[in-house]
Amino acid sequence: MDDGKRMTRCYEDALRKAGVKVTRQRLEIINEVVRAKGHPSIGEVFDAVRVLMPSISLDTVYRTMRTLAAMGMIHPVGSSGERVRFDADHSPHHHFLCSICGEAYDFVCPELDAIPVPEQALAIGLVRGTRIEVRGVCRKCLEKEREE
Repeated sequence: MDDGKRMTRCYEDALRKAGVKVTRQRLEIINEVVRAKGHPSIGEVFDAVRVLMPSISLDTVYRTMRTLAAMGMIHPVGSSGERVRFDADHSPHHHFLCSICGEAYDFVCPELDAIPVPEQALAIGLVRGTRIEVRGVCRKCLEKEREE
């Protein structure tokens, strides 16, 4: 069984365990998130799944993505004021967010991983994980600016 199928099966099992009905729509959404390169937005997932299921609604994709995020199965990248993207990669990594194109890029940095969680955050509640978002302008957008 390849990694994509294995990961999809894990998502299916987690949904069942949480008492969430496993539907064809949810499975296609999960498959697309697992297959996606990078960090798809809800709109990108909707467009891809709609090719296979023309009757699927944007609301179904939205609710499913939010359910998966609430269960910790995928992680939102970016803030609610931006085009939020989602990440199905659970390995330790951080994100670089481009303020021009909105693209999110993964990067690994052991030095950032080693930063202890501040006492102020621990005083607020239970910390289950950390990811740092670095914001700036990606190389592609910098090149476009230079060309113009």
